[in-house]
Amino acid sequence: MATPHTTELPDIPRTIGGIAAALEAHWQDKFWADVRSIHDGISARMTIDDWWRQAVIDTAGDDTEMRAALEDAADLRLIELAKADSDGTALSHAEAMLVFDQAQVS
Repeated sequence: MATPHTTELPDIPRTIGGIAAALEAHWQDKFWADVRSIHDGISARMTIDDWWRQAVIDTAGDDTEMRAALEDAADLRLIELAKADSDGTALSHAEAMLVFDQAQVS
């Protein structure tokens, strides 16, 4: 069985300032609009997670292969964080991918 390739994530703090500093310029207006619309802890977490993921991807510049690898690595990290914060009912990466694959077939 092949070992999955792991891509090292860039050191981008999962904070508003850290994300803002790492995002490509064309995302800034949308990012700040989303930050201004945060109204509770859940929306804050979702906004931070979504934009941190984009900031990670943006570090690859125009390298499409690296962007894809970073996207996968960021998704895995966010799944790990969600699972760690959950009550044990969150899906593992393998379980989530199985659900995703089954949905694609439907």
